[in-house]
Amino acid sequence: MPGPSLALQPSPVRGRGVAARAGKQKGKPRPRWPKLTWRGAELLAAISWRGKNTLSSSGATPHVVCPAGSRLPHVPRQTLTGAAAAEAAAATMALSTRLTACLRPALAALRRAAPRHCRGLSTPQASEPSFNLGGIFPPLATPFSPTQEVDYAQLEGNLRRYARIPFRGLVVLGSNGEYPYLASREKVEVVSCVRRALPRDRLLLAGSGCESTQATIELTVSMAEAGADVALVVTPCYYRGAMTTAALIHHYTEVGDASPIPVVLYSVPANTGLDLPMEAVTTLAQHPNIIGIKDSGGDITRMGLMVHKTRQEDFQVLAGSAGFLLASYAVGASGGVCALANVLGDPLCQLDHLCRTGQWQEARDLQHRLIEPNTAVTRRFGIPGLKKAMEWFGYYGGPCRAPLAPLSPAQVEELRGTFSANGWL
Repeated sequence: MPGPSLALQPSPVRGRGVAARAGKQKGKPRPRWPKLTWRGAELLAAISWRGKNTLSSSGATPHVVCPAGSRLPHVPRQTLTGAAAAEAAAATMALSTRLTACLRPALAALRRAAPRHCRGLSTPQASEPSFNLGGIFPPLATPFSPTQEVDYAQLEGNLRRYARIPFRGLVVLGSNGEYPYLASREKVEVVSCVRRALPRDRLLLAGSGCESTQATIELTVSMAEAGADVALVVTPCYYRGAMTTAALIHHYTEVGDASPIPVVLYSVPANTGLDLPMEAVTTLAQHPNIIGIKDSGGDITRMGLMVHKTRQEDFQVLAGSAGFLLASYAVGASGGVCALANVLGDPLCQLDHLCRTGQWQEARDLQHRLIEPNTAVTRRFGIPGLKKAMEWFGYYGGPCRAPLAPLSPAQVEELRGTFSANGWL
């Protein structure tokens, strides 16, 4: 008797969620991702991971119908030997990989649409994003020992202190984490360490942007396996002159298609010399697995236009600095990824609360006191300044990796004076 067939049937989904946007794009038809239960997702995952073990020995011809309509024919396992068995296994695994790639956006939609404690399929309300990025995220500084090795004990100590602050989550391997100076192995280990220490109700965003699309995809998959909830992908910039709008759209689309977790775009022109073009942002906002952007450029007009042009999409804009956080909220930003939160986490969470509750006078007064300290630990003294300030507030800062140099005694005094003049020390 023939074995059961597993067919994935399209199902219309209403609302602004990922599944709805995947089947409703302007200009050209897009495939509609299947409506799945988590039981179905588990079964499909089993097909992917078991590979050749999913072949039946009954002599029947079961098959899987992928969204694209391709089939995996059955070959009785007991009839295969030697090279034939190896060839069949390789073919099965290849199609399993294709099947997994087809299902990634649907599985990502399920993860984002459901709360962590209930993994059933649900459609978010039209006024709410399917994956809430609202709130403050500190981009963690990576602690190093005096010999410039990653100091995991000090990292865990900082994480225990941050657990007492009402952050929405943490960003690991951003610019302030000295991301370019870490080896791939260290990047994965840092994410794993943070995930073990981070409460499950807090999001973990992990930097995974590389210069090539292939390397970005590979590192994004590694970040997901290490426990990241979201991939933060910086713009490739080494061949800056070739990074046209079309090239960047293609790059991020490929990453979004392949990523097993949602993707947030990361535009930091001070480091890359490249602003992610507005046309690229508005186009990529329609991708079902790209859920937002961290914009560190500081152009409030541009941020407001991003919010306006992506208002029909399930897409959020995050301010990339504490210096313009209030202004970002005023034009519709959802939250902030702020280096200063490594030092003044509670005041930044307070500013977030004041803005959300409409207490604009109090918010303005607090914002004014944060501008100079923020400038000091970003543009003025950079990561060495950030790490030095962390030590004054009970965190481990420690050295940077060369070639970043420590502050001079005069710079340390200037930095201290900036925090003191604004009432923080």
